[in-house]
Amino acid sequence: MINRLRKNMRFLARAVFLAGLAGAILACGPQVRAMEAPDAAFGVMTGKLTLEQDKGYVRSDVRFHAEGLAPGQDVQLIWMTVQGSYKLEGIYSFIRPEYKEFGEILLEGKADAEGRWDGTFRVPNEFGGDHTIYIRQDGRHVAQSGYFVEPRFTMSPSSGPVGTEITIRAEGLGWSDMESNWQLTYDNKMTGLISAVSTNGTAEAKIRAAGPAGRHTLTLWHGYLGMPYINHRQAPTSYLPVPSFTFEVTGEPSAPRNMVEPLPTAADGGVSMPAPRNKPGVEVSLDKDSGIVGEPITLTAKGLPAGQPVDLVWHTMTGNRVTAAGFSEKPIPLSRVTADGEGSLSHTFPIPDDLGGVPHRIDLRIGDEVYGQAYLGIVPSIASMTPLQGPAGTEITIELKGVGWTEYDNAYYLTYDNAYVGYMCGFNSQGTVRFTIIASGEPGYHLIDLYPGIYRGRKADPDIYTAPQLTYGKDHPGTAIPAIRLGFQLTE
Repeated sequence: MINRLRKNMRFLARAVFLAGLAGAILACGPQVRAMEAPDAAFGVMTGKLTLEQDKGYVRSDVRFHAEGLAPGQDVQLIWMTVQGSYKLEGIYSFIRPEYKEFGEILLEGKADAEGRWDGTFRVPNEFGGDHTIYIRQDGRHVAQSGYFVEPRFTMSPSSGPVGTEITIRAEGLGWSDMESNWQLTYDNKMTGLISAVSTNGTAEAKIRAAGPAGRHTLTLWHGYLGMPYINHRQAPTSYLPVPSFTFEVTGEPSAPRNMVEPLPTAADGGVSMPAPRNKPGVEVSLDKDSGIVGEPITLTAKGLPAGQPVDLVWHTMTGNRVTAAGFSEKPIPLSRVTADGEGSLSHTFPIPDDLGGVPHRIDLRIGDEVYGQAYLGIVPSIASMTPLQGPAGTEITIELKGVGWTEYDNAYYLTYDNAYVGYMCGFNSQGTVRFTIIASGEPGYHLIDLYPGIYRGRKADPDIYTAPQLTYGKDHPGTAIPAIRLGFQLTE
């Protein structure tokens, strides 16, 4: 009875929400044709829609029966859902995750002579939670029902040595405040957050196997305050699962190494930079879009005034966001290069020791005039780690370069053997982060991992801030930030 009441409350809240958004339904959805419904579509419903089951997983096949329809008329089955994205303000501020409601046409057909329509639809592979289903005829919704998409989780592989990459996959994650925020613990220690905002309910989290040989437990929790809600069976969201998996550590790695992962994919295609401001006929290009501090980059340009000296000016940000002085843009001269007799130039220079994240603008100036521009990003890199081994209590010093400055890329979040320790920022130190930790645990190889995360934003709940975002590979807003994988050999 209690579970039935909770289900009815979910569906009632969903119906009220849809009624309030009736005039703002968006046309969207690349795989299933989307529709846009006018206010007139939401009137008195004369039909009845019955589902063979009212909950299940994505890709489930659901039988339905509709009656009380206009006989012989065309009919559509509409699935209400949302499209998720991250809202940024300019290139600096993170605002919030946001979701836009729209309807997908899953099936089309024709009511029979008695006003009935039977069929089967497949649950789309997208956000979980409550979804309203409408039967539509002649531009009007004539029947409705509700379906709850349950989340589902898998883990692979199930065994391997320390450092083995473990992938947690989830599908059907919800988008409401109470259903969108998930946390992973490893051996009852908080590791980080799992999100699926821009990936429409599908998540892929990656961590590394840690600890001594034997069985280790990974658990997926939900809690909108950003931490696992432990007595979840007594929560309003007790209908959500809390799955656990076991990973068998088989020994130590044969050849461990420290590395920065390849650049992942930024959510929503990444932050949009202003278009380069080039004078007519001027073209500027770089041989790479990004690189690490000190890496050689070649800039080429053509269409410049022949034989004129051209100043290359690097633009960066200086300051911080926590003092009254704040921060501001600062131009820094890179070099002066003379265009040849055809107005072309080519110049190779090392990437400056500066902030990472959002790309830096390079101006090509002749006198006080900007003739062309290009953008160059700085990717985080490991400058040093010392020592690489030692007994318990050894102080380990690590230095990184190219850490960012915006609200979504200025911090890294540290885990030690998959236990979240704390965060670090790179803005005030102009992209260089230097920190120390103390080696602890039993003799063997111990993992030190740094994950991207979101420093702050304007939406407080659910809390997605200052914690490792384990789904950084596809669902991190703004810029593509790689994880950094380090390790320490703890000796007797």
